Amino acid sequence: MPQHSKENILAGRTAVDAYRETHAKLYDKPWHRGIPQEHTPLLNDLSAKLKEEGFTSLDKFFDASEELNIQELGFASREDFEAKASGTDREALGRMWH
Repeated sequence: MPQHSKENILAGRTAVDAYRETHAKLYDKPWHRGIPQEHTPLLNDLSAKLKEEGFTSLDKFFDASEELNIQELGFASREDFEAKASGTDREALGRMWH
C-alpha cells in the first residue's frame, strides 16, 4: 500500500464527512426519481477530492485511514495490531473515525 501523509488522510476524512453530510441532506427529502442523478455528482466530487489527495479509490482511502487509526493507537502496522491488540485496543479502533 502506498504511504500517504497524515495530512492527505485528514483531508480525505474532511471530504468524506462533507459527502456524508450532503448525502444525508439529499435523503432527507422524500424519494423522487431524480435522486440517483443528484447522488452521482456527490460521489464524483468525493472521488475527485480523494484523487487530489493521492487515493485511487474509496477503498484505498479507507485502508489508509484505518492504518492511521492503528498507528495512533501505538501499533507499527496492521499486522502488528492483528498480532498484539487486546480486546480494549479493538474496541478503541471501533470508536475511531470510519
